[in-house]
Amino acid sequence: MTTTPRILLVEHLDAIGSSLTDLRPRAHLLRNMGFDVRMAAIASEGEGDLQHGNAERRQSGIEHLDEARGTELVRRAVETWVADAVVWASSAPGGGEAARALGSDTTAWWWPSGWSLSRASGPLPRLAPELGPGDACVLEGERPKSARLSLWDGPYALVASPLKPADAEHLFDGFARAADKRDEIDLVLLDHPDPELEALARAAGITQRVHFVGPAPREAEHAWLQHARVTFVTLHRPLSAGLVMRALAAGCPLLPVGSGSEPVRTWLASQGVTWGKPDRARLAWDTVAAALARTPAVETAITRGRACAAACTGASLAARFGPMLDGVHARRQRAA
Repeated sequence: MTTTPRILLVEHLDAIGSSLTDLRPRAHLLRNMGFDVRMAAIASEGEGDLQHGNAERRQSGIEHLDEARGTELVRRAVETWVADAVVWASSAPGGGEAARALGSDTTAWWWPSGWSLSRASGPLPRLAPELGPGDACVLEGERPKSARLSLWDGPYALVASPLKPADAEHLFDGFARAADKRDEIDLVLLDHPDPELEALARAAGITQRVHFVGPAPREAEHAWLQHARVTFVTLHRPLSAGLVMRALAAGCPLLPVGSGSEPVRTWLASQGVTWGKPDRARLAWDTVAAALARTPAVETAITRGRACAAACTGASLAARFGPMLDGVHARRQRAA
């Protein structure tokens, strides 16, 4: 019997900004730790990659599982492949309800892939104690090798995740005040047109400056982030930590929108990549204006953000995963 332990790596595409592309750097990390890795992705029918559409679905070496039967198929793969363990990447705490059906007889861990407002927690322990979404990214192989041409003619602010009306009203009003004297700056939303949001843009007096350009595949996302003056994110739907880290790596100032985005806002503050008054929990127009003008405080946040993203390496995570995963090696060797 081989002494190489087998890990089934499952990526639950349950967050805005999640993608099949995220599987490979995770698998590469585990393979460098001495594991034979099989990759599988669970997605809701018709969604493929949340926010990234179907443009990235054609990838070899990844099994595609639908959400309705995903856990059942994972259990079957564990049995037929004789996997030693499952590593489940998702934004839902503990893998969420989907991971609960794995059963207590399956050795499995949770790899946090994003932030979620869900209070329901799944059964899986973290791969490392206190490992949070912002600490669990692997950006190696993700960073653009060169600057991409801008996809927009002129300066713009970017909304990288879908807006609910309450957040849109707050954001549109703040943007209108911040860019009142800067008519050249547009607001680009990576989402499909929404009549309710368009009405809110009209009410804020910026209807000609708000543009819905649709979900962006990963390569297009890189270009959007590289040239944006500031990027806004929300958390009324789960948000991929990878999206946040890619924005920081691109040197793009990042502002969470909405009261529900507090977990992301708190993490960004802990990394020193925020600016403006720290006691402000909600988006303020002068904070947006500072980003558009790239004030010294914003430039400092950008520098720190790049450093934070650069620290997201496989080697740093492997050191944290070792205490958990070393036991898998030991069990395989004893069985052999």
